Amino acid sequence: MVTFKQFFNEQILGLFEGITLQHIGTVKAKVDTGNNAFNVLHGINIEEDNGKVTFTTVGDKRLTLPIADRVYVHIGSGNKEDRPVVSLDCSLGKEQFNNVPFSLADRSENDTPVLLCEDFIKKNGGVVNVNLNKDLD
Repeated sequence: MVTFKQFFNEQILGLFEGITLQHIGTVKAKVDTGNNAFNVLHGINIEEDNGKVTFTTVGDKRLTLPIADRVYVHIGSGNKEDRPVVSLDCSLGKEQFNNVPFSLADRSENDTPVLLCEDFIKKNGGVVNVNLNKDLD
């Protein structure tokens, strides 16, 4: 059980946060308390070869990284999507996190290139206040 003092020492996050990702820089992320499964990074033109994945991401950066895992995501109407997962170091607020898993998906139709899942936020002591708006643009 969390004590009153521990609760108020946790990091308060807004619905949108700036996150700094290894190889990419600082980008806008949506903190998604409805997604309890996977962090997601925008990736298109995804090519896999010999245990590595090459993809285009934020700022048209082309990266090649080891595939850390695979996930199967339900995308509606009974369809599943097989996604490669990469591990990136990142920082959120004053905290640094190593080897954070991100599945790759086309997020060009979304407001943010990164989606942070509930599990990642909870594991790292975050509390989300959806009414907290931060100027990230």
